[in-house]
Amino acid sequence: MRTVFPAPRDAGPLLLAAFLALAVLAPSPDARADRRIFGFTYPYMTLPRGGFEIEHYLDAGLARPDDPATLPVEDALRPSWQHQVEFEYGITDHWDFGFYNVFRQKAYEAFDYRGPKLRTRHRFGEEGDFFVDPAVYLEVAYFGDEIEIEERLILAKTWKKLEVAFNLKVEQEIEFEANETEVEHVLNPTLGAGWHFTEHFAAGLEYFARIVRAEGEWGPYADFIGPTMSFSGTHYWWTVTAQKQLSSAPGESSWQVRSLFAVVF
Repeated sequence: MRTVFPAPRDAGPLLLAAFLALAVLAPSPDARADRRIFGFTYPYMTLPRGGFEIEHYLDAGLARPDDPATLPVEDALRPSWQHQVEFEYGITDHWDFGFYNVFRQKAYEAFDYRGPKLRTRHRFGEEGDFFVDPAVYLEVAYFGDEIEIEERLILAKTWKKLEVAFNLKVEQEIEFEANETEVEHVLNPTLGAGWHFTEHFAAGLEYFARIVRAEGEWGPYADFIGPTMSFSGTHYWWTVTAQKQLSSAPGESSWQVRSLFAVVF
């Protein structure tokens, strides 16, 4: 038998008072330290030592899938959703770590939990030490019958209010089936350029491309481009990117949208 203990009637004011006290007494984090003004392209900066963030990724891909449970062929644009919740921590001023939980709901399918991801990122030197600021990124995901390993090179540069970042991501997707193992290789370059109009608002343009090599052959090249907007405050930042597919690669979404919201502690 489950026992439920009701909260006292005056718990609300007490919790509010405790929250306000923490907000006043705790040191104010700088949400700009690891702020991302692009949806898919990582910046050079990392979380400072001891910094902590909770980030929520919401990905929507718009395509025209057919429902296999019905005889008619559907041709309407329908979204597929993916949620990622990340806990991110700064180990040093140049090295941070993240832990994700990934959920997904494809069109005409049920909402399900995919699995966990672990990632780490390291930047070299301080901003401006090199002509471009370099960093590296490694990620491992386990989705039950699939393991994904991702390596990423990050190159970025900021000139006053202009921020430019380039990522070259290489990914290995290892799928385990009944009696065989399939490996796909993914090449994924991204490029973003944005302008910081104010301390709290930035906007720009972001390019995303993806090509898959499976069974010894490269598939069609899919690329996307679209605007990005980013807002920030003392304890949060929020970035939204919407991209239209430039190519006509089969199996890829016509549009892809990403919302990335972070709370900084």
